Amino acid sequence: MKAIRFMEPEVIEYSGVATPEPKDNEVLAQIAYAGFCATDIELLTGDMIHIKNGFTKYPIIPGHEWSGTIVAVGRDVRDLKVGDRITSDVSLGCGECDECRKGHYNLCPNREVVGSYRNRQGVFAEYVAVPQRHVYKIPENVSMEEAALAEPAATAMYAVSKAKIPTGAEVLVIGDGPIGQLAAQLANIAGASKVIMAGSWDEKLAIARSCGIQETINYHKEDVVQRAQELTEGGPEIVIETSGSNAALDMAVRALKPTGRIVAVSWYSGPSVAVAMNTVIVKDAELVGSLASPNSFGPVLRYMAEGKLKVKPLITHVKPLSELADVVQMIREKKEMRIKVLLKP
Repeated sequence: MKAIRFMEPEVIEYSGVATPEPKDNEVLAQIAYAGFCATDIELLTGDMIHIKNGFTKYPIIPGHEWSGTIVAVGRDVRDLKVGDRITSDVSLGCGECDECRKGHYNLCPNREVVGSYRNRQGVFAEYVAVPQRHVYKIPENVSMEEAALAEPAATAMYAVSKAKIPTGAEVLVIGDGPIGQLAAQLANIAGASKVIMAGSWDEKLAIARSCGIQETINYHKEDVVQRAQELTEGGPEIVIETSGSNAALDMAVRALKPTGRIVAVSWYSGPSVAVAMNTVIVKDAELVGSLASPNSFGPVLRYMAEGKLKVKPLITHVKPLSELADVVQMIREKKEMRIKVLLKP
């Protein structure tokens, strides 16, 4: 099959590699669409934490957001068949350890991560093999393009579930990328009375408003903390920080209403992040981390099928897989508005 491999930092190869053979408990799927993520840039530069700690090594087939169709099944596979349209979890647990039995397969000590951790093959390729226990069927009225966003939607869903949004709460989402856009919509679905998005692109903020987000703040033009507090009663009760910016995390702490909750979704640069912990303490607040997307694919696919979660407006580009190098250049130049880029093998 044809696939993208990162051979070493900043070296991209598009070439023929062996098509994977599904194990007894796996299915083999032909990939329809694969989403490009900021994590893939970190893999390319060598800055990703798993590269640095040695759990991921070059060469690697990256990519972890996808949709596709089953073309072969292992002999132990049940309830899945050739022709089924599917997507899958990214964190693949062993299914046997204590964490997996508790449903925390994102914390499985034996886990593999599609497209990165322990070099599990990613989806920037024509085919991928995945265990049946991590597979989700795509509802009939959800397109392959939409289903390719199930993974970022599930990541946002898990963060929103950890936010424990009280009915009627006022919520601030920082970041106008895919996770921020999806988290804002899901906060609305969870029962927030008002959702505010802070971001850097007027075009992205306009898309958020078209998807039901009530208020937006461009942090190049307004003070996020001041404006968020003006738009709420004493500050947002929940802040979901999706940008991975140290400055944004500081904004979240300062904007938060006393006794509120911050959920941090993204990876932050450096071995440690400065947080105004005294302010967190004085506000009697909570700061919560959110890792990956366990047990969240089912709900977001259902929301897509019901029309509650709108992902099509977030797809700004569809490119051939062979043009990945051009996609990377476009992203790095930051001249062209983008939210989600899909690659088509």
